[in-house]
Amino acid sequence: MAAEGDMSARGRRIGDDSALDCSSSIYEADPYDECTNPQGILNLGTSENKLCFDLIEEWFNRRNGGKSIAPDLLQYSCVQGIESFREEIAKFLTDYTRAPKTLHSEEIIIMNGCCSIFAALSMVLFDPGDGYLIPTPYYGGVNPYMDLYGEVKAVHVNLDSKISEYESLPFRLTVDKLEAGMQHAKEKCTRSRKDTLYVGI
Repeated sequence: MAAEGDMSARGRRIGDDSALDCSSSIYEADPYDECTNPQGILNLGTSENKLCFDLIEEWFNRRNGGKSIAPDLLQYSCVQGIESFREEIAKFLTDYTRAPKTLHSEEIIIMNGCCSIFAALSMVLFDPGDGYLIPTPYYGGVNPYMDLYGEVKAVHVNLDSKISEYESLPFRLTVDKLEAGMQHAKEKCTRSRKDTLYVGI
């Protein structure tokens, strides 16, 4: 969980527990089961039809070559991503990025496509009017999702295909270029957070 100072004021508002979140937590702590927990709580706040799984299973299996389907595949899965998948991603990132400490599945959130990630980051890390540094060229889908959803402005850090005398590779991102981008943001009166997001696309 991010520390409070890592989030925008808007992100902290979004993170406040809603009635749905509270009721879901109560249900998960004591779910109804006809055999094992008949006094448990029925979840009427989530649209999951568990009453006719036997009919759905029969229909599905007839059309799926007789292969069976697990009941949980027809319900909402973990909103952070399937646990086993997050465990594998944590192992991969720990190894691939040579992380100084082991990453754990509870620190990983899986989302569907990069645009949904940009939209989520723009809402929880920034307040409207904030800016972020992004090196060019980059994926064009970033702007609409950061700007449309989060009202957050891109500040370009221009990279070049030509190799200068101080660089060994084209499109080299350097501290000097990031500092120039930050200065440009200040001149444009773009408000930037102390821990400005850098998106490498």
